[in-house]
Amino acid sequence: MDYEVEVHFQPVYELISSIHTFICKKGSKKIDLGTPWAAEVSRGLSPELLEALEETDLDNDWKLLNLLIYLCPDKDSVERVLEWLEGLSVGEMYEALAGYVSVFPVQMEQYRSRMVFLLSEWNRQYFSSCSPDIMKKLQQHAEERRQALAGSPVADFVNKTTNGFYFMPGDGLRRLVLIPQFHFQPINIIYNFGPLTICHYAGKIQIAEEEISPSMHRTLRSLGEKSRLKILKSLGGERKSFTEIARQAGLSKGIVHDHISSLRSAGLLNAYIEGENVTSYSLRLEGIQQMNEQLFAYLK
Repeated sequence: MDYEVEVHFQPVYELISSIHTFICKKGSKKIDLGTPWAAEVSRGLSPELLEALEETDLDNDWKLLNLLIYLCPDKDSVERVLEWLEGLSVGEMYEALAGYVSVFPVQMEQYRSRMVFLLSEWNRQYFSSCSPDIMKKLQQHAEERRQALAGSPVADFVNKTTNGFYFMPGDGLRRLVLIPQFHFQPINIIYNFGPLTICHYAGKIQIAEEEISPSMHRTLRSLGEKSRLKILKSLGGERKSFTEIARQAGLSKGIVHDHISSLRSAGLLNAYIEGENVTSYSLRLEGIQQMNEQLFAYLK
């Protein structure tokens, strides 16, 4: 691999991932927290914050907010990040972003004020009341992965950490930053900024002890469709593009997309990524093995 890999975690990263989870309504049925989570959270939010969230899209402005948070020199607390962001001049924001992007938010000062409001109010009204166990377990997980990185081949480490991603070294990628997240599990979020790619990956964090882990249940459910089993079989031993998979399956692209999304979230597919785009998939035998081991351990 021609790029460096780092594992980061600070609470501010989970703050922004939790907002992403709330805004991304189309993903609510696919996440472990489920659809009721957003409705429950909504009841505790002010009308002003709800309106701001409704008007926020997961677009380039949101992507650049993730980059700014990464670039903050002191992320020890959410409050310090907010103070830094609020204190940035327009010129300093341009200077910070210019090394990675060429398209900037319109009316930068208003953009900064809007994002500071969103982050600070979300922190006050929701995030600061989250279980401290979430942050503790994410921090522990990140430390464990950093230790594992020291003795692992980079490609294998990234694949295991992200539950099936291979980031291709083309397009000038020089640094891959992996950040575990809880709220948007089991989905991963990828932002590419030329030489830098940031991946908020599902950390498989459990807060409540459950007899059947969400990951095992998800994997077993993903195999409940004949078409998904056929897709897995067709990928044995080779990589295929989404178009090739859909053509061979003889199904609509929408249905195949849902099948692949389910299999990917279950860790049964490898996804090969260039920039922010998945270019091909292959069968992930490690995921099948993990499923068997989890099921055997549960039944014995």
